[in-house]
Amino acid sequence: MSSKLSFEGRVVVVTGAGGGLGKVYALEYAKRGAKVVVNDLGGSLGGSGHDKRAADLVVGEIRKSGGTAVANYDSVSGGGSNIVKTAIDHFGRVDVVINNAGILRDVSFAKMSAEQFAQVVDVHLNGAYELSHAAWPYMLKQKFGRIINTASPAGLYGNFGQANYAAAKLGLVGLAETLSKEGLKYDIRANVIAPLASSRMTEDILPAHILKQLGPEKIAPLVLYLTHESCKVTNSIFELAGGWYGQIRWERSSGQIFNPNEETLTPEALLHKWGSINDFTDKPFKPTEHPIQLADYNDLITKARNLPKNNDQGTIKIESLQNKVVIITGAGGGLGRSHANWFARYGAKVVVNDIKSPKDVVQELNNKYGEGTAVSDTHNIITEAPLIVETALRSFGHVDVLVNNAGILRDRSFKKMVDSEWNAVLQVHLFATFAMCKAVWPVFMKQKSGYILNVTSTTGIYGNFGQANYSAAKSAILGFSKTIAIEGASRGIIVNVIAPHAETAMTRTIFRDTELKNHFDPSQVSPLFVLLASEELQRSKGKIGVRGELFEVGGGWVGRTRFQRSAGFAAVASTKDNIITPELIRENWSKVVNFSNPQYPSSFAESSALILRALQAASSPHTGNSPTDSKNTAKSTSPDIFVYTDRDSILYNLGLGAKSNETQYVYENDPHFQVLPSFAVIPFMHNVMTGLNMGELVDNFDFSKLLHGEQYFKLFPPTVLATHRSVRTIIKPLQVLDKGSKGAVVVGGSETFCTKTNKLLATNEGTFFIRGATARGSKARSLGARAKFATMNFKPPQGQSPDAELDCFTSRDQAALYRLSGDYNPLHIDPKAAKAVGFPRPILHGLCTLGITVKALYEHFGAFSELKLRFTSPVFPGDHLKVRVWKQANGTVIFQTVDVTRNVVVLDNAAIHLVGSDSKF
Repeated sequence: MSSKLSFEGRVVVVTGAGGGLGKVYALEYAKRGAKVVVNDLGGSLGGSGHDKRAADLVVGEIRKSGGTAVANYDSVSGGGSNIVKTAIDHFGRVDVVINNAGILRDVSFAKMSAEQFAQVVDVHLNGAYELSHAAWPYMLKQKFGRIINTASPAGLYGNFGQANYAAAKLGLVGLAETLSKEGLKYDIRANVIAPLASSRMTEDILPAHILKQLGPEKIAPLVLYLTHESCKVTNSIFELAGGWYGQIRWERSSGQIFNPNEETLTPEALLHKWGSINDFTDKPFKPTEHPIQLADYNDLITKARNLPKNNDQGTIKIESLQNKVVIITGAGGGLGRSHANWFARYGAKVVVNDIKSPKDVVQELNNKYGEGTAVSDTHNIITEAPLIVETALRSFGHVDVLVNNAGILRDRSFKKMVDSEWNAVLQVHLFATFAMCKAVWPVFMKQKSGYILNVTSTTGIYGNFGQANYSAAKSAILGFSKTIAIEGASRGIIVNVIAPHAETAMTRTIFRDTELKNHFDPSQVSPLFVLLASEELQRSKGKIGVRGELFEVGGGWVGRTRFQRSAGFAAVASTKDNIITPELIRENWSKVVNFSNPQYPSSFAESSALILRALQAASSPHTGNSPTDSKNTAKSTSPDIFVYTDRDSILYNLGLGAKSNETQYVYENDPHFQVLPSFAVIPFMHNVMTGLNMGELVDNFDFSKLLHGEQYFKLFPPTVLATHRSVRTIIKPLQVLDKGSKGAVVVGGSETFCTKTNKLLATNEGTFFIRGATARGSKARSLGARAKFATMNFKPPQGQSPDAELDCFTSRDQAALYRLSGDYNPLHIDPKAAKAVGFPRPILHGLCTLGITVKALYEHFGAFSELKLRFTSPVFPGDHLKVRVWKQANGTVIFQTVDVTRNVVVLDNAAIHLVGSDSKF
């Protein structure tokens, strides 16, 4: 399909179009025939000031090129109706709305003011609501419309210092999900993009070399495709950056069902089955799902009631809540009242907050569990949050748990919804949650402990007809919670989010007859709240604990919900001139939405790293876009094929310190021209991260927390690799180990074959430690046979002097050279990236240290067939290394590499096995 996507006759409104992404959108739509409303307030990144020039310049550029555009200078906050009026007055209709305008007010949550929180929510979330709401009647009447909401990876995963931004950005997801459902029969499609792009909002966050890859012109093609009349995609989230495009969708675990018997559906029962609750494999009662709506609770409770009434309680008793102080908002009835009873049942002291009289609940708790168990509080959760905390401190002397439960509904179709209904729901849900968390935060920081349980909704996760306000607010709470969970982690503050399904006075009006008949009691929800506030659960997960997670619960079923991302489409590999078009996106749509090899990024850093790695793999010299002479440059024709050349061999040798007078390493016409043996690791590392699919092997995988622990390789005769060859490398997981509170270990293996002869050339094993991760399934899984040499311990003989000491001198430029062999991680070249993870300056690649050591060993001993080592400390380029060696029986040489400059061992538990007549034992 080659037809060009035209927007002739369409009217497009782009907010924040005076620069960055918005400007690119406006220009691209105009080029394709659209009439464009270029909206820009002309303010600073922080939202201050007002200057018409930004919008006027873009309009002038469009008109100069023969296009049609008009400027609008209204703020999206309070000016949405005027922006749409501009479109109607000038062009008579509005077809496409791009909610792009934004500001930043980045600051840690501890220092964030209510004003800074409100300002960001106002521009991003309220601004999108106002503009979409103003355009909605016109789209309904013409039975056509396209809406794009601009979220962010910070919203999807949370990000330190951006609690306001994350809340607003994930709130836009909830809003779009509801709009997509209400607009479906009118051909109004609503989608969300979460771009990582070069703009004023990212130029101070990302290194310059990364920004160069992230031009806004690479975001626009997807936006144009999604908003074209031929595209029927809706209710979808897309993450994109630098020419990489992938879809995000919800994934809900099969979870676990329990008999909804109030006496035995307890926190202990849930703890006993915690692994099953978090299990994303299919079960007979429910498969793992990728839903757009809540679970089939009617089916689940029916199956749950068929289970034995006595749920297995396990062996661990929840005792840590004894005398803990719990604040519960909206506790005068419904779920809040149930939570209060359950916490009191486990020995907690409860502050029963409700703007209406909470006295009945307080009296009930004190009668049941003893005088002084509960106190009442009637302060307003939005405007008087600190006074609620004061009630707890005055009554009990401390606070340990906050449950943000209070809520209201103002349900109405988006067409009929009025601003007061939108604002009221956001105030009670989102702003009250912010206020309560803010009020309790300094108390938790001082005592270095605390639990926050924030309440979202399945409407917030999936959207729901007639609940645009509720969906946006509840989704925003999730984005907010993910960020404060990150910020609280180092201070002992644990934050989680729950989406309950229960019949209460608030929900009864929207429950169907079958749900009312099944009677989803709040007692089926409250045990999860108690468990998530317990030390027993946290201890069961070690230091990583359970934090920043989202759970759905009700009717005897509990499950975990997370984002799943497609492997995506790297368009840079599909275009010779690196110009990406909407047509290219359309032609490769099946790749964009292909979940056959999914990813599970759990943080902003991991998401970005995975995307940049995919772009690097698609555009690096080893994956060239056009076939060339294999003697001159490397290329790859499929993910497991690696073609290297004499040039690559020379670059590799130079990266390990080869000098110009060592012509056997640097001159292709030398009769002894060769690549050093450690080159065997290069094809392995080229594919290992994508080949292993870490997200499927461990939970809580964070690429930024991955450490390369050990490396092994074996060379098959001849033990000197060819200097140019096409090879195929097959990657497979060999072992997964859970290390409790420390993290998880994944061992990946590979076999590298010559593509011409299919002869096995080398095998590799890499051991990777992921801090904070947990092994999926059983604690230790053996998935394949490991080489004996790779699993042996090689300790230097105690009290025995080395048989030799080999000096190696690295250069200050070593990392700059070595990175040309394929590892472009900025940690090794960018001072800003190095400092971000705690190094004073860039460090040398671990595999470069390995290669430098191999060069010294190879030149001293000759050929060897196997090598195994452990990375124990980083090396800084320019450091002096010394390789200490001890000869053992049967051709084994134990070695240890020491950084003499810093007096630390950098390679340990290491050995080579010598072979052949060329070895000098």
